[in-house]
Amino acid sequence: MSRILTIVMMLVVLAFGFFLGTRLNGSREGRFDDQKKILEAYSLMKEFYVDDVNGDSLSGAGIQGMAEYLDPHTVYLEPEKVSYSQAEFDGNFDGIGVEFDVVNDSLLVVTSLSGGPSAAVGIAPGDRIISIDSVSSVGITQQEVLRKLRGKQGTTVRLKIFRPLSGKILDFTVTRGKISTSSIDAAFMLDHRTGYIRLSRFIATTATEFRRSLALLKQQRMARLVIDLRGNPGGFLEQAVEVADEFLTKGQLIVYTKSRRGGTENERYIAKSGDGYEHGEVIVLIDKGSASASEILAGALQDNKRAVVVGELSFGKGLVQRQLPFSDGSALRLTVSRYYTPSGRQIQRVYRKGVAGREHYYKDAMTNILPQKLFTNFDSLLYLRNSEVSVYKTSSLPVLLMSLKGKTKGGEKLEALKDAGGIIPDFWVNGRTYSDFYQELYRSGSFDDIARKLLDDPRSLVQAYKSSIDHFIADYSEDRRFEALVMKTCKVKKMVFDRADFIRDRTYIAQAVKLRIAHQLFGAEGQIKFFVRSVDPVVRIAEKVPVSQR
Repeated sequence: MSRILTIVMMLVVLAFGFFLGTRLNGSREGRFDDQKKILEAYSLMKEFYVDDVNGDSLSGAGIQGMAEYLDPHTVYLEPEKVSYSQAEFDGNFDGIGVEFDVVNDSLLVVTSLSGGPSAAVGIAPGDRIISIDSVSSVGITQQEVLRKLRGKQGTTVRLKIFRPLSGKILDFTVTRGKISTSSIDAAFMLDHRTGYIRLSRFIATTATEFRRSLALLKQQRMARLVIDLRGNPGGFLEQAVEVADEFLTKGQLIVYTKSRRGGTENERYIAKSGDGYEHGEVIVLIDKGSASASEILAGALQDNKRAVVVGELSFGKGLVQRQLPFSDGSALRLTVSRYYTPSGRQIQRVYRKGVAGREHYYKDAMTNILPQKLFTNFDSLLYLRNSEVSVYKTSSLPVLLMSLKGKTKGGEKLEALKDAGGIIPDFWVNGRTYSDFYQELYRSGSFDDIARKLLDDPRSLVQAYKSSIDHFIADYSEDRRFEALVMKTCKVKKMVFDRADFIRDRTYIAQAVKLRIAHQLFGAEGQIKFFVRSVDPVVRIAEKVPVSQR
């Protein structure tokens, strides 16, 4: 870290101290003397630095530096980020109402939201947005798309669109409107007795959405529910509590928080009675991307023996943040407490302070979760093994880890598992490895390219399956030109076509392409429906595991 940034990091401590003192009712006694040097440094830089110095920029950089020193989840948010995050968490924003994807520098319309501004003017799935307000969108990033397409309700945006099936370039003027977002990506019956709800985040409307989806599935005589929290990064703690309350009886503990300061940051959340699904079978799916509020929900149902948890070790975020605003619209999202599951588990992963520690923290989440790395004699826990997955019955491990509390040693791998934090699933599913060729196709975006070529070709077999997701799932198979398309894509991308790996993984390559086609034809819910009904080995395990045994 440079000397300038180090000074800048200290620069706003005085104002920051008064800010926290005001918001958190802390004593300010003696702080001025401790922080006088920071003010002096600020004055020196403003007066003597070789170039003009923007005070706001210095303050922002200083707060960001201090936040990075504390823990991986304390962050400084610029005003634009605060506004965007608030809209996301509120569950609505002003925009044009399209689900989009950026594929190989091309801005692709996945679907126009029903009843939204784009659907009203005839923008269709598969359209390519080639310019926004006369500025080319080639090479645009996801964040830039959001910045350009969102805006105040009633304002307009001009789009130039290429429609591949007709080969025409069309001009549209779209008037922005109020768009409601959802945290439920999909809710449907997997079979005659098993319901499925995919919950992608916890926003202000999550509990209401969840109750609505739950009621619809109960009307279809659901006897077992699969709640999919994979990839769910969390959100509002209170919303996770409300969802958990749907499954628990009066008086059961859902989660509790503890802080250094006590007071309002220490709270116990208790279930009420008379809620939606207190007696049916429940399976919760988690993976390494399930964090925070997701872990609160999974931990509450697991500890109260209300659900069986299936999947991978979750992320391990057990810190609670409060967003503290500044007068210029920016904010500090500050860790104020830790949360604990009903049995007393504190699932926060071990982390090191500072920028390097933060980078290490997120890298570890993606690499150090394999069973063979985290527990001894993993084969002794083997529950099932086939060509796609190995499943370990790991329901005994949380109790074992709790027994280590206060002890300095518990074996190298048990200590590693303890340090990894997270919710340990009752059935830990370890997936198959794919060939290098498959992984290169994935990394290069080739699956999307092949899907797009098939959708853009009027002669493709997929054209006959555009009207029904159920028809598509049941009957569409790989195109007769599939191998040729893969070879051609490899040639364009200057990749080696590995025939042996292609033969080995052909089924999975075809499934990956079909998954992308489902997304482009039927949106996120259609893609999820295809995946969980046809491809997903974790869901197949979840449909079969005994709920009565932990």
